[in-house]
Amino acid sequence: MAKNIESILGGQGFLYTPDPKLTPTSALPSPADLIGKVLIKSKRAMSGESTVLNDDFDDENRIAAAPESDGYDSEDDVYNNVVAFTSSGSIKTEAKNNATYEQLFKTAKHDATEANATAKSLSIQYDDATRRAAQAQNHADALLRDVGMSYEELKKKRGSGSDHVAEEGTEIVFDGEVAFDEDRVVVKGAENKAAEIAAAFAETVEESRLVFSAASAEARSETELFEIARQDLAEMEMILAEAKEALEEVSNRNRRLKEAAERGLAEARSNREYADNAESRVAAVKALLDKSHDQAVSSETVAGTADAEAKISEERACEAEARARKARAKADNEKEKANKVSKKEDELEEKLASYRKVQSELIEAINSAQQRADDAVAMSDKLTDEIREAKSGSFDGDAKKVAERKLKERQSCMKNMDVALAEKLTLEKELRDAENKFEDLRRKTKLQAKAAASAHKQADQLGFIADQLEDHALEEREAANLRNTACAKAKQSVKNYDAVLTSTETQLSEAERAAEEARELAIVSREKAEQLTKDATEGVQDTSSLEEDVSSAQTDCEAFQSVYDLAKESKEKAVWRAAEARLAHEKNCLSLASLERDAMSELLQKEHAQQAELLAANAWENAKALAEIAKDLKEDLAEANSVAAEKAGALAIATRFKEKKRRVQPISQTLSKLTLLHSCSHRTWAKSMKKPNWTVHNFPDQKIVKMAEVGKEEWTKMVEFNKNHFSRAYPPSSSRNYNPLLPWAMGCQFSSMNFTRNKFMLLNDGRFRENGNTGYVLKPEYLCSDSLGDLDDAMGCHRPRKVTIRILSGFCLPKSIDIMPGIQKRTINPFVVVTLYDGSPASLLPPPTFSSGVVKGNGLNPIWDENEAASFTCLNPALGIVSFAVYDHDDVSKKDLFIGGAAIPVSCMREGYRCVSLFDSNNSRSGAMKFSSLLVNVKII
Repeated sequence: MAKNIESILGGQGFLYTPDPKLTPTSALPSPADLIGKVLIKSKRAMSGESTVLNDDFDDENRIAAAPESDGYDSEDDVYNNVVAFTSSGSIKTEAKNNATYEQLFKTAKHDATEANATAKSLSIQYDDATRRAAQAQNHADALLRDVGMSYEELKKKRGSGSDHVAEEGTEIVFDGEVAFDEDRVVVKGAENKAAEIAAAFAETVEESRLVFSAASAEARSETELFEIARQDLAEMEMILAEAKEALEEVSNRNRRLKEAAERGLAEARSNREYADNAESRVAAVKALLDKSHDQAVSSETVAGTADAEAKISEERACEAEARARKARAKADNEKEKANKVSKKEDELEEKLASYRKVQSELIEAINSAQQRADDAVAMSDKLTDEIREAKSGSFDGDAKKVAERKLKERQSCMKNMDVALAEKLTLEKELRDAENKFEDLRRKTKLQAKAAASAHKQADQLGFIADQLEDHALEEREAANLRNTACAKAKQSVKNYDAVLTSTETQLSEAERAAEEARELAIVSREKAEQLTKDATEGVQDTSSLEEDVSSAQTDCEAFQSVYDLAKESKEKAVWRAAEARLAHEKNCLSLASLERDAMSELLQKEHAQQAELLAANAWENAKALAEIAKDLKEDLAEANSVAAEKAGALAIATRFKEKKRRVQPISQTLSKLTLLHSCSHRTWAKSMKKPNWTVHNFPDQKIVKMAEVGKEEWTKMVEFNKNHFSRAYPPSSSRNYNPLLPWAMGCQFSSMNFTRNKFMLLNDGRFRENGNTGYVLKPEYLCSDSLGDLDDAMGCHRPRKVTIRILSGFCLPKSIDIMPGIQKRTINPFVVVTLYDGSPASLLPPPTFSSGVVKGNGLNPIWDENEAASFTCLNPALGIVSFAVYDHDDVSKKDLFIGGAAIPVSCMREGYRCVSLFDSNNSRSGAMKFSSLLVNVKII
């Protein structure tokens, strides 16, 4: 795996490889140095070690924590030479100890079992002695009450008289026959009936006591036999385990030898195949070299031909271009001449037009003069008629004057007529002159038009020829360019083939070198495989004897198991019989005590006081002796319990040591060198602060909550640890999330989250929007300063900020994507929930929340603009986050469906009217959520 990581990521420069000179106190690389790099968090082997302790698993840390109160940490002994255990820790030695951790554990378990069995046996004996002493004391007290004296008074009385209290173990004779027993005094031959009955029942009590003693002895014997059988079984199980371990060790050794031989053969085959492939590659490269040489020669020939064709084509193109230029120049000249001729034609046309205009004007003038002449003739005729009438006297008045006036008018008209006719004649002459000039000019214009048409035709012909020549030149130029391109390609092909030829020659030399190395490696690996095969053949140990030992030990273990089961069954039966005998004996003792009291009463009534006093004194002495025995047993039991507790504590330590040692596994040195961050369990802060700077502790969220609940001292210790080390918080399960603000506030660098969309995932998204989701976010300064000081002062709890947010309106709020299929579509009823998550000790309390009113049936542009606003006090502005969540209230189902939300760090909020962009439950602003937003008014004090 390490090789794959190094080859895949390291080869592309994506892998961060720790500096080999990195010491436990060296500063770790900054986040800026790790941009674009893959960082590995795994296990780093300690200096001089090739194994690591794998005890840092999230699932285990969620349900169990390392013991911290007893002062012993089994992790301290993982790499030490432990020989035994006590209740307070381990016993270590510098000498080599061949005992495995399993053997040490079995020894501790065996010692604890023996000590516990001894304590149980002494406990049974003590309970029995205590019971017997209590019965004897109760019996003695009853007898003393019957004689009406205390033991001291009775002893004093008996000491002052001639009669003395009998010593323990002696026989006293009264009027009747009295026999002393270790439990009581029996009066024989007494004259009273109660004494006779008591004396007779005493034998039954004695028999029951003997039965009980025998049953107890049998139970103790069976218990001892059971313990012996258990010890024998444990020893046999240990022998079986050792035999299995020896067999497994030899089998593993044989298997390793066989696997090594097989790996050697496989490696030899692989190297042989590699050598064959190398030889094949040499042959292939040689063939490729020949082909490359032929291609290079061919490409040189093609390049020479292409160069010659390119030169010829270039000459033809230049000639065609020269002809085209010459033809184009001639065509341009002819066109210019044609344009000049056309220009003259245009000038003549203009003159012709002007002559036409003059003719039109002359014709109009002639017509006008003719009209004036006609008008004058008509007026003259009219005046002649009027003069004739005037002379004939048809007018009244002065006819002569009228005639003269009319005559003058006629003369004037005649004069005007003459002038008009003269003007007409003049104009007609001018018209004839103009018509002559017009005809001459029109002939010239026709001739000029013919000349212009001829010139244009010739120019067009020359232009057409020039165009053809230019097209031909262009074609020749394109052909020349193509041939030049082909020539360049051919030359480049020559270079390429030369490069391929050089590369192929290099490949050939490299392939020959690799083939030689492969042949040598194949020979070496074959020799190695033969040696490994020989070692495997000669070094394989016969396991038949070990298998026979295991089989024999298994048979013996099964036999001892049968003996153990029988001993256990016998012990249980003996204990049950002892319990039954004990109950019978206790009943008989109670009955005997009652009879003895009755006998005492009869003795006192019949004035047998001396016998009663002797009976009471002996009962007291017997009770005292039993009490001393019980006291001695109590001391022995206390000592046995102390030893059992010591052994039990040692067993607990051994158990923890065994669990740790079982988790010590070898690690790849290559992977260890690629690993920067070393993950390990947290024990105590004192030990954690001494660990290397690359250490990472993993904490479940409930552990962080507990540490925060302890108080500022624990909080401060975690902050101090995270200044030079790393820590990671993770959720309580794979389907739930937690509030990441609390670990952030305690300095945690990594807060692992499940991609389960909820309010806490929204907070995580909001934290990293501080820099536009472009990577890591720096810690606040107080989490990095050398002197933290008071926690509240560092966080700014004494300088809180009051944040007031008024929800004004919304825009383009879509339906929730959480709507269940089949539910009737409706217009949404949105409302907004604003929550402050504070990164201070107050984070342990429920966060303050504000909920707006519900806007009915408006998701396009709902307006709240309520008088009431969300008002929060943020104790830690550097880490606090304000969450906005928009819900759809369903009046029918009474459920609130999530529409969208956003989380904004308090440190990034600005006062005034602000637009809050909303994200859906998948943290997306696409589709219907693309334009969704809230308009709010923010005030910060």
